[in-house]
Amino acid sequence: MNAPLDSATTSPAEARTLDADSALPATQPPPPSSISSPTILTPPLITPRTLQRGEGLLKADVVLKTHAGQPVICKDYGRYAGSWLAIPARLLLRHEARILERLRHWPHAPKVVGQIGKLALLLEYVPGEMLSEAADPTSPIYFAQLMAVLTSLHRSSIVHNDIRGSNIIVSRGRVVLIDFASAIYLPGGRLLRFLLRPLRRSDLAGGLKLKARLTGEALTPEEARLRRKPAWIRGLQHTWKRRLLPRLKRHSQGQRRDEAR
Repeated sequence: MNAPLDSATTSPAEARTLDADSALPATQPPPPSSISSPTILTPPLITPRTLQRGEGLLKADVVLKTHAGQPVICKDYGRYAGSWLAIPARLLLRHEARILERLRHWPHAPKVVGQIGKLALLLEYVPGEMLSEAADPTSPIYFAQLMAVLTSLHRSSIVHNDIRGSNIIVSRGRVVLIDFASAIYLPGGRLLRFLLRPLRRSDLAGGLKLKARLTGEALTPEEARLRRKPAWIRGLQHTWKRRLLPRLKRHSQGQRRDEAR
């Protein structure tokens, strides 16, 4: 409440001025010169840096960069441009983009941002740490969440097929899977369901193997059972890693030497 004017200390002119001021509405805005302009926050610029060199057969260079003012991950297979490996690299890129599009509403995978040419894919940048390098990788909550995430993924008839520490990001307490280049989508059908079951077990086995290695704890009998991959999957993986992959690498290296001459 305003205090009453003291006629003994206030002149008639001052009183009239004060009365006029008190008649102004309380919500009158300040003069335009005193209104501060809104602050527009812009995302910090990202210095492009290589997170992974594409060393090995059909491996992409993974680069953190800025696109449209936002940080993104660029998976770049450009090193294969002009060689016979450009075709499978392009198929891998397209395959991963399709898998991630199916999971665009799933909170445990990065979103597709766009594509540059035919051999580079832009993905959402998920800040965080790899599970194998997290501040507390032995926390049981991470592995409980990882197994729940894998179960949720499998309900979509998708298996990741490459579960390891470097493909699991812990982002503000949330587990996020990355690198879906090897993922497999198996929709309905008896034959496909027959294949989906052992592949699901292979995913779970990868998570349990990681848990045993990082925590040093013994697995429960049920976990130990799930960790054992089916014999035919172990046989396929052995054939790929020990026989087919080395031959493809030798062929690729020979072609590069011929091109360099």
